[in-house]
Amino acid sequence: MVTNLGMTTSKLVKTIIFVVLLVAASSYLGYIGRQIGQLGDAIFIRSMDTLYPFIWLLLALVLVAIAAGLVAALVRPLWICFSAFALASLAVLFIWGLNLIGIVLAVLYLLAGLLYSRGVAKGLNERINFSVHPIKDNSTILVMVLIIAVCALFYSGYAAQIEREGFTTPPFVMDIATGIAEGQIETSPGLTPQEKEQAIAEFRQQFEQQMEDAIRPYQRFIPIGVALILLGLLATIVGLFSWLPTLILKGIFAILIASHVTNVVTETQEVKRLTID
Repeated sequence: MVTNLGMTTSKLVKTIIFVVLLVAASSYLGYIGRQIGQLGDAIFIRSMDTLYPFIWLLLALVLVAIAAGLVAALVRPLWICFSAFALASLAVLFIWGLNLIGIVLAVLYLLAGLLYSRGVAKGLNERINFSVHPIKDNSTILVMVLIIAVCALFYSGYAAQIEREGFTTPPFVMDIATGIAEGQIETSPGLTPQEKEQAIAEFRQQFEQQMEDAIRPYQRFIPIGVALILLGLLATIVGLFSWLPTLILKGIFAILIASHVTNVVTETQEVKRLTID
């Protein structure tokens, strides 16, 4: 009785640890997603301050994929997996904010987690030997939902900024236009250096005003376009590195087996088939 109780307690502790890892990884992803949602038009500034959140986002996606794989493969019964994703969804909801978009995105994460857990469990049950392939095969929808959620957060923040402050011409567009104008002004004869600087400054001001006046009727569509471009870029990058969480999980499972955190169990099942006598 004591031995069984000890085994039950040990399994419960390990289960709690895996669930906490998923909630922690999801919370970190939620925090990074909120940072990206606050970028607004700063996304057009070519600096490390803009790049860092996306680097941390890729790290967060890898951590969530690893934690989700551990939970889906090891935590049983299946309803505990569902509960783990429910807790993770609540965690990101509080980080993203108790508003309509936060609730919708958290629900999408929960649904993706449920489908992921069920798909992994089914894939593992259909195999004779344990493999990480069901985890990899079912991770696409989970990761894509998370990427969509981050892009939706960016859209929400950028749309609110444009509605509040109006559209601002991206710096790289101004730099390209100014570079072309400078080349023409520099070759203009009869202008002093001061007059050239004044002409360039006036051109920047006029060009920026013309751009904003031309785009103003369509500015509400800009966040959608930028978010879709961001979605495509992130999906491509994540697709290129989709092998990484699976590789890491292989190593983690090997370590868990070697340290006796998990055990390889061989089961004999009775199979019934219909044959011709």
